[in-house]
Amino acid sequence: MRTPARYPAPRYTDHEDLRLTRIIKRSTKARRGGVNVVGFPFDGAVLGRRGAAGGPTAIREAMSAFSNYNVELGVSLKGAHVFDLGDLVVDQSNTIASHMRIESEVAEDIDPESLLLVLGGDNSVSLPCIRAASKGLGELGLVVIDSHLDLRGEIDGKPTSGSSYGLAVKTLKGLDPHRVVEVGMHGFLNSKDYYEKAKRLGITVVTAREVWEKGPEAVAQLAYAKASRGAEAVYLSVDLDAVDLAYVSGVSAPSAGGISADQLFRMVYEISRKDKVKCADVVELAPLLDPSGRSARVAAAAVTYIIAGYVARSSQAARN
Repeated sequence: MRTPARYPAPRYTDHEDLRLTRIIKRSTKARRGGVNVVGFPFDGAVLGRRGAAGGPTAIREAMSAFSNYNVELGVSLKGAHVFDLGDLVVDQSNTIASHMRIESEVAEDIDPESLLLVLGGDNSVSLPCIRAASKGLGELGLVVIDSHLDLRGEIDGKPTSGSSYGLAVKTLKGLDPHRVVEVGMHGFLNSKDYYEKAKRLGITVVTAREVWEKGPEAVAQLAYAKASRGAEAVYLSVDLDAVDLAYVSGVSAPSAGGISADQLFRMVYEISRKDKVKCADVVELAPLLDPSGRSARVAAAAVTYIIAGYVARSSQAARN
């Protein structure tokens, strides 16, 4: 069962300024050849501060501030095929049952000719989404933007917000860890044991400092090249806590020293332009933890840049 998506009505009407929320269409089922948005308002498995269940609603509300054209990219969203399927109804008290429902929903919605864009929810929802993508799309590559490696196993017999990528690599035959790239690690936020585990598995780790030094486009191209090699599809997972708390404080585990909001936008746009990217998530926005609304605006912008990447990709394919 899903609840319909709700977007605030525009505060004014200007026929020369089509607002983004007017472009997005509500739908009861995923549509081929476009971007399908679905929300998973679950935060029952978060290890830190709760509040990410409010993420999908806050992202949609923040998207009401956006128009349809990006002057820097030269990308227009007018005429874009974007469909919002609403939010899955989940049980906050039952992680296993909720993950099973999420995996089933993603399996139903995912399509190799479209992009499925998931609004979280805590980072635990990435696990059932990655599982469904692996089963439905074949050999998978994974690009993660996060401050944390999230390579834990289960705790008390259940997955957590810190275990999605570790459990995905451990349990999915179609996800070779050599096709996993984790971007944004920084500060004293990960244990040496988990870092050594990542290297032992063959996971590529790119630090926040490397993003600053090499540039976000170069890092995005490197990450996609590694994740896509031999893969039939690539999954992009964005945990907003990768962004420095100067921009994003409304997350479970905010931290200083991360990437900038602009670097996030440039990376997700560059990655989403690539033809093997079939599924993406943006997780961990906890709007009540940031009353300023700044974190929600960053999350909504990241979602919009992912949509723009798909639109740019589709436009290029149409010209060829």
